[in-house]
Amino acid sequence: MFTLLDLAAQFSLFYESCPVLKSEGQVRESRLALAAHTAAVLERGLDLLGIEAPQWL
Repeated sequence: MFTLLDLAAQFSLFYESCPVLKSEGQVRESRLALAAHTAAVLERGLDLLGIEAPQWL
């Protein structure tokens, strides 16, 4: 089973090893999309648990 904590930890590892904002072109777009989708899944999962997710800028 893959938990929200596992997802957050795996994304953190990805973010540390793969520059998102410093990358260019399609790589940057793909990494930004992955970050946005990960945030959406985490937010939805927390909502299902009755936990309010932090608001993003």
